[in-house]
Amino acid sequence: MAGSGRLSETDPTPGAAPVCVAVIGCGYFGALHAAKFAALDSAELVAVVDIDSAQAEKVAAATGAEASADFEAVLDRVEAVSVVTPTTTHYAIAKRCLEAGKDVLVEKPICESLEEADELIALAKAGGRILQVGHLERFSPIVKDVKALADRPGYIESTRISQYRGRGADTTVVLDMMVHDIDNIMTLVNSPIDRIDAVGVPVVGPAEDIANARIRFENGCVATVTASRISRKIQRTMRVFQRNAYMVADLAEDRLVVMNRRSDGDEPSSFATERRQYEKADLIMMECEDFLDCVKTRREPVASGESVRDVLAAALTVTDRLRAWRRELR
Repeated sequence: MAGSGRLSETDPTPGAAPVCVAVIGCGYFGALHAAKFAALDSAELVAVVDIDSAQAEKVAAATGAEASADFEAVLDRVEAVSVVTPTTTHYAIAKRCLEAGKDVLVEKPICESLEEADELIALAKAGGRILQVGHLERFSPIVKDVKALADRPGYIESTRISQYRGRGADTTVVLDMMVHDIDNIMTLVNSPIDRIDAVGVPVVGPAEDIANARIRFENGCVATVTASRISRKIQRTMRVFQRNAYMVADLAEDRLVVMNRRSDGDEPSSFATERRQYEKADLIMMECEDFLDCVKTRREPVASGESVRDVLAAALTVTDRLRAWRRELR
């Protein structure tokens, strides 16, 4: 996949026919994926699948798709699938779909281990298949603007907290939420990671519900990242500090504040302030549209499996470090 940006050239010539899609997993996000595909002219939502038949029937009734409890039973009638199931099942389901020759959009994290992720990436590459991962914020206009304005940042502070909803509880808050921030930060800094320290605590379930990581990069930049799914409020902010400027991105309120030091000011602390307010972006719709375009044109996705591998590696290192810290607690 890397290099040419194109996949198998043996696929049918892209045309106007809609892509036949199945959504596997009909929970909160699965229902959203199904609704987006059902609303797009470029897709034909053939089936929605869930081992909970009642949930599958509910989503099917809302979208006009067929309901099924067995994803393998619908594979021969679709070109592409969206895997929106618990993280623990991503690998097995995505692997079977890739082996069946289907293009795959899988929710983040791609897998629970690098070994599983590497196998899926290799399978997709060998078969000329699309493997896209649900790193939604790669489509965010705010994040794109921050990345465009970043100029060798020295310190980044990111906070992502939300109320407990039970979703994603099968995995750590690092893989459930913090992985977005790690992705954003790694792109901004564009330098290998030198060291990671982390702390975290399971509060409600067996996996960590709150975590904090300090990531030091080889170029000297330091990022502190906090993620919690047991807060009483919602906050998604990223503060970026660099020479003569800093930015505050509020992803929950769709705002970006850019402070640039004035070159003509007498006072060292004189800054010009720019405030940008954004319209609410439907990131899931953008993700689904990108996936369908990749299926049709065979281009590489914005969030390909290969491009998120290092992000998963960093997130797993955060998890390892915080668990080592917990073992040292007395």
